[in-house]
Parts: sequence; structure tokens; C-alpha cells
Amino acid sequence: MSLRYFAVALLLSLAAHGEQVPEYELKAEFLTRFATFIEWPPGAESRTFTIGVIGHNPFNAYLEKLATRKIKNRPVSIRYINELSQIDGCDILFIASSEKSRLQAILGRTDSRPILTVADSNGFAAAGVLINFYTTADTVRFEINEGAVEKSGLKVSSKLFKLAKVIEAKP
Repeated sequence: MSLRYFAVALLLSLAAHGEQVPEYELKAEFLTRFATFIEWPPGAESRTFTIGVIGHNPFNAYLEKLATRKIKNRPVSIRYINELSQIDGCDILFIASSEKSRLQAILGRTDSRPILTVADSNGFAAAGVLINFYTTADTVRFEINEGAVEKSGLKVSSKLFKLAKVIEAKP
């Protein structure tokens, strides 16, 4: 199922029941869908698929629902990170806006490593985060930093690039 199809289906399903999709529930779902469009290098896989959150957790309980699923045929674990050393072993790392002052230190830890960094703060993709959410007209969209993706060693499907706004890191 394509990422766009999934997002539209989720929104239509909830809208049909008169519900509005909470922003971070949708973003949590996107995290799982991103993984289907990304290939980690051989040897990068561990027994569990680990999603880390560094900083203030905006997802509430939505991420915990993901722990009942499998991503890439692996059980999911959620890790709430305080120290930079806890980033090691994450497959996906969500960087909260509260980490703006530590962003460069976090990216220094993930740079050139197969960790999908995701955020939702203005300027984070340009600073080196691989995928950054943004909102336009009440629609969640995302941008991809192509240069950061290349350095990470992750292989991102062209399908995901087609759905994103592609940007380059600042020199």
C-alpha cells in the first residue's frame, strides 16, 4: 500500500465517522509507513525494530500502539531517550522540537549511520534531519533531505521521494 493511499484512507475512514485525526496519531502512522519505503544496510537489523524519541514526547500513547505491531517483520520497541548514547540501536529516531538546542549534537551522533531521523520542526531538515514533517492547509506533509539520506547509508525508495518536498542541507 502506498504512503499516500494509506494517509488518504486513514483520513477518509475517520472523517466518515465524524472524527478528526489527531496530528500525532497520523505522524505515528507515517513513521511505520516510512519504514516500508526504506532499506537498511545488511547487518543494521537487530532483533527488534526500535523507534526512539528524544526530547518531549508529543505522541502521547500513539507510539505505544505501534509496539503491538511488526515493522520489517520484526517486533517493535519504543525507546524514550535522555542521553545521546541511548540513540545507538535505533532504527528510527524522532527528534522533538524541544531538542533544538541539542540538534547538532544529536545529528553528530546519527551522522553517516543507518538511523532514519524524523522531526517536525521548521528548519530541521535543512540542518540535516532526514525527514521532517510540516503542515499546509491542515494537511501533514514531509520533506526529505536528500544529501543527509545519501550519507546515512539508507536506501530510500523513489516512491517516497515523489511524495516529499526534496531539499538539500545547508553547506
